[in-house]
This record gives sequence, C-alpha cells and structure tokens, in this order.
Amino acid sequence: MTLNPWRLRLLDVFERLGTVRAVANELTMSPSTVSQQLAVLESETGARLFDRVGRTLVLTPAGVLLVERARELRDHMDSIEAELADVTTGPVGRVRLGGFASSVPTILIPTVTLLAASHPRLEVELLEIEPRDAVTALHQGRCDLMVTVDEADGTLLASSITTFPLATDPLLAVVPVGHPAAQLDRISLADLAEAPWALDYPGTYLGELVPARCHQAGFEPNVVGRFSSYQALLASVAAGLAVGVLPQLAVTPQEGVVARPINGMANRQIVAAVRSGNARRHTVEVVLEALRSSAR
Repeated sequence: MTLNPWRLRLLDVFERLGTVRAVANELTMSPSTVSQQLAVLESETGARLFDRVGRTLVLTPAGVLLVERARELRDHMDSIEAELADVTTGPVGRVRLGGFASSVPTILIPTVTLLAASHPRLEVELLEIEPRDAVTALHQGRCDLMVTVDEADGTLLASSITTFPLATDPLLAVVPVGHPAAQLDRISLADLAEAPWALDYPGTYLGELVPARCHQAGFEPNVVGRFSSYQALLASVAAGLAVGVLPQLAVTPQEGVVARPINGMANRQIVAAVRSGNARRHTVEVVLEALRSSAR
C-alpha cells in the first residue's frame, strides 16, 4: 500500500473542517477534485474511510485513525527537516510568529527586538491571530509559533500541538472614573449589573466569557457597544459610555479609566503553541526563549 502525502493532507483538512466544500475553499480547489482525491485515497488504503449521512460525509473509525497517523507522520517529517536545517545553518531564515492583539505590543514586538540583537540572521514575521484561530493557523502552516490563550476547553490538548506556559494575565474590570465601583479595591460583576456594557464581538474569547459570567452573576448585560479593538473599548469607558472587562495586558494607562481586579473571574493563561513536529527545532527553541524573556 502506497499512500500519497498530499491526499493525506486533504484528509487531515477534511477532519478539521468537516465538509468537502470547506476543504476546497481552504485549499483553493474545486469540490469535485477534493471528492475525487479522497475517493482515490480510500482506494489506496483498501479501507472504508467515509460514511454518508444524508448528503454529508463523515469519517469512519478507520478514517479517524488514518488522520491521527497522518498527522504523526507529517510532524515526524517536519521535525527531521527542521533538525537537519538547524544543524546545517543554525537559526536563520524566516519564522512566522502569531499572537492575539494585546500580545503584539507587549510580548511579540519585544521578542523580535531581542532576536534582532541576538540572532540577526533570523527574520521574524508577525501575524495578529485570534486565540480561537490559533490551532487552525498552526495546522494550516500560516504560522510556526502562536502566542495564544489557553481557554481550558481542550482545544490545545491535541497531540499534534505542544504548548509552553508564558505568563498569567489577570482580567480587570474597567470603569469610568466617576462610576461608584471605581472607589472599590476589588469589583464584583454584580456591582456593574445596572451599568451599560462594552464587549468584544460574539465568538471571541471575551465576547463569550464576559456575558457568561454576567449570567452566572444573575443579570443580562446591557450592551451598548461592541469593539474588536481593546483601545476603542477603553475609549468608550473613558468617555463614560460603558464599563467592560479586559485582560491586564490590554489595559494601557488612560485618563478617565479605573481598572480593578474582579472577584470570581480566573486569570487567563498565556501560552506559546507549536505543532509538535516543530517543537524540537533549534530555531523554535530560540524564539521560545525570547518569548519567555519578553513575557517575564
């Protein structure tokens, strides 16, 4: 049995996205070509990899097993190639480093500054990537390392991903200087139940977490603004229009804003994530050490 690595990649992407059309969109192919190549892969293996449920394909246990083994094989090959490159050239070339918005000025840019001084032949490309897109970005090869948030939802527990702790980032309530809660040393969400709120968009880390915690505190937040930019959210608070919750990394000193610790909300854990096959690369280790220094 001879397996084609390219068709194995198609199967990997199918397992992640769930439909032939989504695979075709991501890889810039036609759905018919994707279907044809997956059928060829099934023929190559001699095993039934898919079941049809209505008009939808789903992986059989054999298909799931092949995806797992294909990822292990890809990671192993990546590791061999990377280790050979490191032995022959050392830390040189381009590394793509991704991170969420507030990590860019506080962790990523200081990391690039450190590396420019210590490893001038290493070029680092920075990408802003939301935490919930981190694993996808790594699997797609859009970045080599990701600074992301461990949301404790199991996303980062995949065997294909290795994580390294970097820092703890407390979540803070941000309120206008004239709000009654600004006089408190610590704020409970219930203290803000009657206030207008500014939130991140649904589907983002804080856009989901904050409303859920408000519900647990017994109220529905009155949302008067949604901002993907934390600076825009802070500006809304400074103008007295809303209150909000932001990670400490994102809270820059700003006139008119008071930031306080929140009761009952856990700190978020910031980690570096890398595909397991790349974790032993000397170049990756060099970047990780610079990330740790910047995070400290």
